Amino acid sequence: MQAIIELPAAMTVRTGAAFQGQLLAAFADNDEVILDAAAVADVDLSFVQTVYAARDHAERLDKTIRLASPAQGPLAALLKRGGFTTDADPADLQFWFHGDLPQ
Repeated sequence: MQAIIELPAAMTVRTGAAFQGQLLAAFADNDEVILDAAAVADVDLSFVQTVYAARDHAERLDKTIRLASPAQGPLAALLKRGGFTTDADPADLQFWFHGDLPQ
Protein backbone atom coordinates (compact mmCIF):
# COMPACT_ATOMS: atom_id res chain seq x y z
CA MET A 1 0.00 0.00 0.00
CA GLN A 2 1.03 3.59 -0.46
CA ALA A 3 0.34 6.85 1.29
CA ILE A 4 0.39 10.24 -0.37
CA ILE A 5 1.20 13.18 1.87
CA GLU A 6 0.11 16.46 0.32
CA LEU A 7 2.42 19.03 1.83
CA PRO A 8 1.08 22.44 2.83
CA ALA A 9 2.45 25.78 1.62
CA ALA A 10 4.72 26.17 4.66
CA MET A 11 7.29 23.46 5.38
CA THR A 12 9.45 25.07 8.04
CA VAL A 13 10.77 24.40 11.51
CA ARG A 14 7.34 25.43 12.84
CA THR A 15 5.63 22.59 10.94
CA GLY A 16 8.39 20.03 11.48
CA ALA A 17 6.87 18.09 14.37
CA ALA A 18 3.54 17.65 12.58
CA PHE A 19 5.34 16.56 9.40
CA GLN A 20 7.41 14.02 11.32
CA GLY A 21 4.21 12.61 12.82
CA GLN A 22 2.64 12.31 9.38
CA LEU A 23 5.68 10.47 8.07
CA LEU A 24 5.80 8.01 10.96
CA ALA A 25 2.07 7.28 10.66
CA ALA A 26 2.38 6.79 6.91
CA PHE A 27 5.31 4.37 7.28
CA ALA A 28 3.45 2.40 9.96
CA ASP A 29 0.70 1.39 7.53
CA ASN A 30 2.30 1.60 4.08
CA ASP A 31 5.25 0.29 2.07
CA GLU A 32 5.57 3.47 0.01
CA VAL A 33 5.21 7.12 0.99
CA ILE A 34 4.84 9.75 -1.72
CA LEU A 35 5.40 13.41 -0.89
CA ASP A 36 3.42 15.85 -3.02
CA ALA A 37 5.33 19.14 -2.69
CA ALA A 38 3.44 21.04 -5.41
CA ALA A 39 1.94 23.53 -2.94
CA VAL A 40 5.16 24.22 -1.00
CA ALA A 41 5.93 27.95 -1.15
CA ASP A 42 7.84 28.52 2.11
CA VAL A 43 10.50 25.94 2.94
CA ASP A 44 13.61 25.81 5.10
CA LEU A 45 16.42 23.37 5.75
CA SER A 46 14.52 21.66 8.57
CA PHE A 47 12.28 20.14 5.88
CA VAL A 48 15.29 18.84 3.96
CA GLN A 49 16.77 17.39 7.17
CA THR A 50 13.49 15.67 8.02
CA VAL A 51 13.23 14.20 4.53
CA TYR A 52 16.81 12.88 4.70
CA ALA A 53 15.97 11.25 8.04
CA ALA A 54 12.78 9.79 6.53
CA ARG A 55 14.76 8.36 3.63
CA ASP A 56 17.13 6.64 6.07
CA HIS A 57 14.16 5.39 8.11
CA ALA A 58 12.47 4.01 4.99
CA GLU A 59 15.63 2.21 3.93
CA ARG A 60 15.98 0.57 7.35
CA LEU A 61 12.36 -0.62 7.12
CA ASP A 62 12.80 -1.78 3.51
CA LYS A 63 10.18 0.77 2.44
CA THR A 64 10.17 3.56 -0.13
CA ILE A 65 9.75 7.31 0.02
CA ARG A 66 9.73 9.56 -3.02
CA LEU A 67 8.56 12.90 -4.33
CA ALA A 68 5.48 12.86 -6.54
CA SER A 69 7.27 15.17 -8.99
CA PRO A 70 10.75 16.69 -9.22
CA ALA A 71 11.57 19.50 -6.79
CA GLN A 72 10.77 22.88 -8.28
CA GLY A 73 10.22 26.49 -7.27
CA PRO A 74 11.16 27.36 -3.68
CA LEU A 75 12.22 23.79 -2.84
CA ALA A 76 14.58 23.54 -5.81
CA ALA A 77 15.97 26.99 -4.98
CA LEU A 78 16.58 25.96 -1.36
CA LEU A 79 18.37 22.80 -2.44
CA LYS A 80 20.60 24.87 -4.72
CA ARG A 81 21.33 27.51 -2.04
CA GLY A 82 22.05 24.76 0.49
CA GLY A 83 24.63 23.15 -1.79
CA PHE A 84 22.62 19.98 -2.38
CA THR A 85 22.96 20.28 -6.17
CA THR A 86 26.76 20.65 -6.20
CA ASP A 87 28.46 17.29 -6.77
CA ALA A 88 25.20 15.63 -5.77
CA ASP A 89 25.05 11.92 -5.11
CA PRO A 90 23.13 10.09 -7.89
CA ALA A 91 20.61 8.77 -5.33
CA ASP A 92 19.96 12.32 -4.12
CA LEU A 93 19.54 13.59 -7.69
CA GLN A 94 17.09 10.78 -8.34
CA PHE A 95 15.13 11.53 -5.18
CA TRP A 96 14.92 15.32 -5.42
CA PHE A 97 14.93 15.84 -9.18
CA HIS A 98 13.99 12.43 -10.60
CA GLY A 99 17.47 12.22 -12.07
CA ASP A 100 17.50 15.51 -13.98
CA LEU A 101 19.22 18.44 -12.28
CA PRO A 102 17.34 21.64 -13.14
CA GLN A 103 19.24 24.15 -15.26
